[in-house]
Amino acid sequence: MVATAVAVVREQGLRQLSMRTLAERLGATPMAVYKHVESRDALALLTVEAIFQPLTLPDERLEPVPWLRELAARVRALGLAHRGVMEFLLDEGPVAHTTLVILDRTVRKLHDAGLPWDEAGALHNTFFSWLAGAVRRQEPSPSFQRFFDAAAALPASDYPGLAHSLPHMRATEVEREFEASLGFMLEGIQRRIDARTAPAPKPPRPGQD
Repeated sequence: MVATAVAVVREQGLRQLSMRTLAERLGATPMAVYKHVESRDALALLTVEAIFQPLTLPDERLEPVPWLRELAARVRALGLAHRGVMEFLLDEGPVAHTTLVILDRTVRKLHDAGLPWDEAGALHNTFFSWLAGAVRRQEPSPSFQRFFDAAAALPASDYPGLAHSLPHMRATEVEREFEASLGFMLEGIQRRIDARTAPAPKPPRPGQD
């Protein structure tokens, strides 16, 4: 049943998954499905759990930033193949066991790199909130033409930041945009690690200013 639900999500997106849709695919009645799963929310959770089950974590021998880059690529591939999953994680958090494992390993990796537990947790939250949103941004969706039209209608003299950014936004490919923003995120994380692990400055010798 869950494998069929995953197939529905892969073909139609998580929003289209319902007890009725699943029942039709299985050749059963919705009531028959309810005997196995209590609600649509429970079905969605089981499906997300199954979607992330095949994900393998990067090699632990990698340094934190390359490890995060590889993990981001693997999570992104799953998200793009299963529309709506990133939106689910943004709304619900990493409630599935398979996503909780990712959280644990990520925080542990950052902590082992020298960050305190609280900072490692905060960095995880920031990174994966960005990642889920970035992948969601790449899912097939209606054109952003309404945004472009609304932005272009504003007077450039009053909104110079928008006026200078808009041509770049129009021209930027989604793939390049993702890679650039991933680079920004990873650079920030590396700086936090470097700041925590840099040796303390030596005290001045007597007679030195």
